[in-house]
Amino acid sequence: MFWETQAITRGGPSFSALWGIPFVLMGLYMIFGRFIYKKRSKLKTVYGLTDARVIVSSSERSFEDVPLLGTPMRINRSRSGRHVSVFFGVTGRNQYQNTGLDFFFNRSQARGLAFFDVPDVDALTRELDKVAR
Repeated sequence: MFWETQAITRGGPSFSALWGIPFVLMGLYMIFGRFIYKKRSKLKTVYGLTDARVIVSSSERSFEDVPLLGTPMRINRSRSGRHVSVFFGVTGRNQYQNTGLDFFFNRSQARGLAFFDVPDVDALTRELDKVAR
């Protein structure tokens, strides 16, 4: 922001002002935009659990799934304990998953699937226990 302000107010070359625009936009996205992106992604995401598969759909036209049996599972509770995220088949940790920055980093890393920020923790754990039996 400082660079862009100085480039515009000091009457520098127009290239200097144009050069700073992508950096300002990226900074604004990292500060504010990623939360908007994350919220919109959550509104479009649907989770499914059958006796054999875990299904995650983030769009109307496609979905991802993994077999449930024999797939490693990791459960993370939020600090408040009101939400839980369950990771299925994660071979490598993607620290940017569910942050709004996930499409920038670790594209090639195997992610597995995950149910993020599930509010009804008890219902999910009950269903996972049923499937495990």
